[in-house]
Amino acid sequence: MRILICAAEQEELDCAIQALRLYESKIAGRFQIDFMLTGIGTTSACYRTTKKIVEASAEGNPYSLAINIGIAGSYDLEKFPIGSTALVEKEFFGDLGFMTASGFQTLFDSKTLDANLFPFKDGALEMLPLPEFFDNISKSYRKATGITIQTITGEEKTIRRIIDKYSPQIETMEGAGFFYVCLNEDVKFMEIRSVSNRVGEEDTSKWDTPKALDALKEALKEFFRQIA
Repeated sequence: MRILICAAEQEELDCAIQALRLYESKIAGRFQIDFMLTGIGTTSACYRTTKKIVEASAEGNPYSLAINIGIAGSYDLEKFPIGSTALVEKEFFGDLGFMTASGFQTLFDSKTLDANLFPFKDGALEMLPLPEFFDNISKSYRKATGITIQTITGEEKTIRRIIDKYSPQIETMEGAGFFYVCLNEDVKFMEIRSVSNRVGEEDTSKWDTPKALDALKEALKEFFRQIA
């Protein structure tokens, strides 16, 4: 069984690599684990993930599961405080649309795109049902709704608009792109994110990246422990 683990930045990917080392001998021969950097943002994530998945299929050794990992911002510090981990089961493209005189409109609001045109469901991208083995593992993580935005959100007015419209808990820069590719390529997938900051905190020196990376590593240790 072949699994792809991808992340935007090397320090995030290193969490998975280090976690795997603890269980590598037990996994060897049953699972092939591949690692890939997507780069930051949906454009890079879409291109590199698609390329990797298509290459694997062409080799006759397709991926049974793709996992996107990384740190993220939280809209809901009560449910997802700094250092917590989320399994993102639904994603929205949060900045794909029109800026109008009356505010932001999505492509679905404007009827430019059918909100239920595959792979969208009511304007969202949702996880595919996982095989029973991986579905049991997914139950180890708290579920979240994510929103993917290419500009880190800072304005409180924008934050309020996003919360009112999408009710997200997690913000990333790649998640929806990853969902979009996996849904179109019919590859089962998971997105695991750990919280480094409150959405709206512009001072990155106040982000607790080390704590988030530690939490991400622990979440991946749990994943590998369960498949070992």
